[in-house]
Amino acid sequence: MKIYITLSIFLLVIFSSPSFSQQAKIDSLKEEIEKQKGNKLYKTYINLVWESRDLYPDTAVVYGELLLKITEDNPKFRERAKVLNLIGVAIRNKGDYGTAFDYFKQAMLQADINNDLQQKGYSYINIGTLFQFEGDHFEALKNLNEASKIADQLQDNEMIGYCNEMIGKIQLSRGKYDLALMHFQKMLENRLLDNNLQKIAGAHLNIGEAYLAAGDPYLARQEFLKVFDLAQKTDYQSLKHTVEALIGETYYNSSQDSLGIVLKYYGDAYKGFIDLQQPLRQARVLGKIAKVYLDQNRISKSIEAANKGLEIAEQLPALQEALILTDILAKAYKKRGDVQNEAIVLRKYIYYVHLYQDEEKLQRAQMLENTMAIAEKEEEINKLSKQNDLSQEKIDNREYALIFLSVVFLLLGIILFLLNQKTKRFKEFSETLKSKTKEIQDQKFIIGEKVVEVLELNEKLTEKNKELEDNLIQTKKIHEQLVRSEKLAIVGQMMAVVAHEINNPINFIINNIIPITENMMEVKTLVKEQEFENKEELLEDVEESILLLQGIDDGVNRIREISQDLKNAVKSNHGVPQEFNVNDSINTTLNLLTKKYKYDDIDVTLELDEKLPNIICLGGKISQVFINIIDNAFQALKEQNLENKFIKISTKKLKDNKVGISVSDNGGGIKDVDHLFEAFYTTKKEGLGLGLVISKDIIVSHKGLINAFNNKEGGATFTIQLPLSSD
Repeated sequence: MKIYITLSIFLLVIFSSPSFSQQAKIDSLKEEIEKQKGNKLYKTYINLVWESRDLYPDTAVVYGELLLKITEDNPKFRERAKVLNLIGVAIRNKGDYGTAFDYFKQAMLQADINNDLQQKGYSYINIGTLFQFEGDHFEALKNLNEASKIADQLQDNEMIGYCNEMIGKIQLSRGKYDLALMHFQKMLENRLLDNNLQKIAGAHLNIGEAYLAAGDPYLARQEFLKVFDLAQKTDYQSLKHTVEALIGETYYNSSQDSLGIVLKYYGDAYKGFIDLQQPLRQARVLGKIAKVYLDQNRISKSIEAANKGLEIAEQLPALQEALILTDILAKAYKKRGDVQNEAIVLRKYIYYVHLYQDEEKLQRAQMLENTMAIAEKEEEINKLSKQNDLSQEKIDNREYALIFLSVVFLLLGIILFLLNQKTKRFKEFSETLKSKTKEIQDQKFIIGEKVVEVLELNEKLTEKNKELEDNLIQTKKIHEQLVRSEKLAIVGQMMAVVAHEINNPINFIINNIIPITENMMEVKTLVKEQEFENKEELLEDVEESILLLQGIDDGVNRIREISQDLKNAVKSNHGVPQEFNVNDSINTTLNLLTKKYKYDDIDVTLELDEKLPNIICLGGKISQVFINIIDNAFQALKEQNLENKFIKISTKKLKDNKVGISVSDNGGGIKDVDHLFEAFYTTKKEGLGLGLVISKDIIVSHKGLINAFNNKEGGATFTIQLPLSSD
């Protein structure tokens, strides 16, 4: 984990490391400061802080603080949040995460004051980056998610790219290579929109790192070669030499036969970092070179490279690099059989492990130290044995020889006793180390469980959001149905008024048609009795007029019937229950619907009980139920490709003072009878699924029953039972 965090910091520094052109830009900005005033001066300061944040972080902090001071009383200066963020980045690059965190928090507060949403987003990114460096993935993701929301709101491609980059690095450190690649690909898409070659190169570098970590050096190399081309195009020397080392890494992970190529790339990178005066990267590349030499059994070369890198790492200081280099150096001395130098390097290794707090390596180092101590004691025993042999040659006196041997054995006993005591201390230390390691592992496990809990809570929150969205959709449907019902109620009232008003002119027309017809009959008689020119033509005109009057009479009577049907269908929707003729309502409903479906060849059979008593109810409501159910039957048959389509409607008097109504069809039946009367259940493309729910509510409000079932021979049947009175 810590190795990956260090690698993340390394990559972050890569993209902020200057080339020679960047140094020239910094010098130019310093010269401009002497010439600028007002807003131009402030802008020059900001650019200088930005360009210096990595090469000269101390200089960036000085200029940033100076800018904050000279603009302290200037209310027109609106970029304090940006300056605070840049100072925080410079301090972070120095390694002072605590102070950097304070500046990022100040930047967020200032962004809220200035309503600067963009800088607030970058504050979240910077804070998330700090948490990621420290291995706190939960806090890192939490801050980066907030930044992502702001970036999406602003549609800021650059900020979206940064968010995807950091989230990808977190997923990579967790071993989630697919997720890391997905975020790095999104980052690349955002960078391509900005057409910034250096940032595009950064995206390809991250993708290559993901492939390399996932164990695919070939795909990683393809990405790194793209970065190399972009670095050359933009004269980005630091990136060029960094990616040279990474290309060498891909060859190292491909085949041991490629070690010569690996050394070439590592060597080019090392020379480049010397030219750029970047000692940290020199130390890292020297560690890689030493490792390759060790694999080739070129022990002297490996020791030379590792010692050179260790000297640089200790001067910086750079703990991670020192730890890696001492490990390689110890292995090289061990291969050469140099126990003394191996022991010295192992002590350094243990020291750096303590500083770096890597528990697994600390335990391994302690075991190496124990082995080293035992080897030293064995060497001392061998020396004493040799001394004993020499003494025996010089001493002729057996007595002295025995005394000397006794002394030797005594010394050996003392040495063994001391060695035993030291071994016990080592064992105690090892047990303590194991205990501490277990405690840390338990803490890590607890943290992991907390992360899982948070992820589960996020999933539950997503499910709840989905439920709320579904409820909102249902609410909208209910609202639409209510609006439709309200409109239908208004239409019903208007239809009743219109039907009433239509009756007056209809009666007027009928009352006038009769005398006109009689007059025309008299005219016809007179024409027949008289003799004059064009008599036959006039007689034909009179007869045609009589026929037209009869047609008008038929049409007016049809209008009267339709008007009466409409009045019957909409009357009594409100008010107190009244007597209601079920058979008449069914006939009225059929009169309205048969015209709607007259071209669908549907036969309707009626078996209505002529002695069926009237019921006390809200007639308009019951008519609404009949219209809904009978219309459903017509629609079900309309959708079927049958030779014979029929609907059968019957009524009869039931026991217990009830009447029964049955509506059957030979259509496709009901797919899910159990959910038929549930809200929003519908099989129609444009239906809301509320018609049968409303119908059931109307029947239940009248203390009746409504049921539905599928017929054995096909189709469906609806049955309704209503009491004669719902009191």
